[in-house]
Amino acid sequence: MDHERLAHRTLVYERAKRQNPRRWSGNIRNWEVTGSVLLNPGKLQEIEHNKLAA
Repeated sequence: MDHERLAHRTLVYERAKRQNPRRWSGNIRNWEVTGSVLLNPGKLQEIEHNKLAA
């Protein structure tokens, strides 16, 4: 589902850039899927450290 939504978003941005290129100073955003993302990677490391200490 991510791939479909981001592909559609890319098309929308490209169409907007073609319709009004003066509003764009560069390329459109990168709308590729990035995969998994950790919001608090430091917290995860802290939890793992605490498990080892226990």
